[in-house]
Amino acid sequence: MTKWFLYRKKNNYINNLKIDGITKLQALILANRDIIDPKTVSMFIRPSLNDLHDPFLFNDMDKAIDLILNAIENGLKIRIFGDYDQDGIASTMTLLDGLLYFYDNVSFDIPDRVLEGYGISDLMVEDAINDKISLVITCDNGITCFDQVEKLKNNGIDVIVTDHHQVEKEDKDGWLKQKLPLADCVINPKRLDSKYPFSDLCGAGVAFKLVQALFISLGGDLDYLYGLLEYVAMGTVCDVVSLTDENRIFVIEGLKRINHTNKLGISALLRENSWNKEVDAYTLGFVIGPCMNATGRLSTAKLAINLLMEEDIDKINQDAKSLVALNNERKRLTEEGLKAVDKQIVNNKFYQDNVIVVYEDSLQESICGIVAGRIKEKYNRPTIILSNSIEEATLKGSGRSIEAYNIYEEVFKYSDKLESFGGHPMACGLSIKKERVDDFRKFLNENSKLTKDDFNKIINIDMSLPISKLSLEFAESLNKLEPFGKDNPKPVFADKKVKIKEALLIGKNKNTLKMALEKNGSIVNAIKFNAVDDYEYLSDKFKEKIIDNYIDIVYYPSINEFRGRRSLQVKLIDMR
Repeated sequence: MTKWFLYRKKNNYINNLKIDGITKLQALILANRDIIDPKTVSMFIRPSLNDLHDPFLFNDMDKAIDLILNAIENGLKIRIFGDYDQDGIASTMTLLDGLLYFYDNVSFDIPDRVLEGYGISDLMVEDAINDKISLVITCDNGITCFDQVEKLKNNGIDVIVTDHHQVEKEDKDGWLKQKLPLADCVINPKRLDSKYPFSDLCGAGVAFKLVQALFISLGGDLDYLYGLLEYVAMGTVCDVVSLTDENRIFVIEGLKRINHTNKLGISALLRENSWNKEVDAYTLGFVIGPCMNATGRLSTAKLAINLLMEEDIDKINQDAKSLVALNNERKRLTEEGLKAVDKQIVNNKFYQDNVIVVYEDSLQESICGIVAGRIKEKYNRPTIILSNSIEEATLKGSGRSIEAYNIYEEVFKYSDKLESFGGHPMACGLSIKKERVDDFRKFLNENSKLTKDDFNKIINIDMSLPISKLSLEFAESLNKLEPFGKDNPKPVFADKKVKIKEALLIGKNKNTLKMALEKNGSIVNAIKFNAVDDYEYLSDKFKEKIIDNYIDIVYYPSINEFRGRRSLQVKLIDMR
């Protein structure tokens, strides 16, 4: 069952109305998202590169720049340690492209997802030592790689850690203190002693702040610097960090540049995906991002870096085809894995559990997280999916959670019996001995405090608005609130007693519901995708005589463009 709730944040709204230049709609939408700090609101409604925070507010930033300048002045070798997901790729490219503007003795390394796992691997450390690297700069990792950083330092290598993940804490004499790697510099907005004004940067965002500080110090070309936001925008959207404050500026400015990009690799990837429309946050999250991610899942993320660094157009086109092919293979494996996992859930009635835990031996380890996310969406339950690893009798997997369940805290209670574990409230990664799976499932469910209400899906509604009051101009005004994502979801509206004038399933698979809805004499077209269940619900409710009956709807106003014509259309979110 889905529950509808209307936001009631009148005080927030009244306070936002006092801010210069804000519209009533903007004041309301931002109030509902608890965006009420005048400076943050101003950055939201008037995003500008001039509002980017001073990178030197980061702890250790001055020292990090000194280390980089020393390496450049003395011709020393610099190596970037990246990660294999989209944010890791974006972070690596931000540092690579930014450093190469000033200096060419820069290399990179990224771990193999299956063979080496997340973070700085022992193999990466050994290679850096053997290659006589003088300075290692990490990105999107390193904050918990204590042993590896120590080994680098013991071998005379300077280390700058740039990361955005949670800092580990340890109890010292009854005080909870942060535990940092013994690097020369640790640049992370989540440090407990951080004075940086915004903490929810992605890895690429933190990497950009380091490069920004370097450009300020050396007087680099600002147009070149801001061109790096093409990478940062990708990492920001794909890593699902807050799309407020600096991140909003990163994505807006990055998208402006991607839509006129001179980066051949990005152009080739868009072309290979037949994307001939404006590039927006959706394109980053669901077209470009998955292609980049697929390299780390099924091959090596170094393929994505090579595509972005390559200058030979024939090689670029070939690499772009390879990335798209890998992503298509990832889609196929995901669908097959999803069917196998769901079959287990149905046969074993795991859908009755508070926490779903499934071991599926046919599943490729690298897509456990994707499948966990899809299962979580279907059953609205915390879900952990496990599969075989290269270590005999040891399984690896990923978990995805719902708002009511802190999966990191709950799984941590069992961590002494796990081979490895890490994560945050909404997601986790772990490895476990095969014989412990049933005990693990039992432990999580017996200790779950989830209630029946926690499994109800919730839709938060920004305001009640009759569809008869909608206009093309109103729908266009909502575009100024983009990009939408974490902490800035699409505005949601609701209307009661709307008359159905037309309802039919259309499309190749007959799974898109097209409707004409009437209110106060005005008729508005509406659409809902993957809506076979919704059509069957209407048929059952109205005994197959759907037309001229009334429903309540939750919707988002949008613009339909067809053969050059633009018209108002509402996208249905829910109905009853």
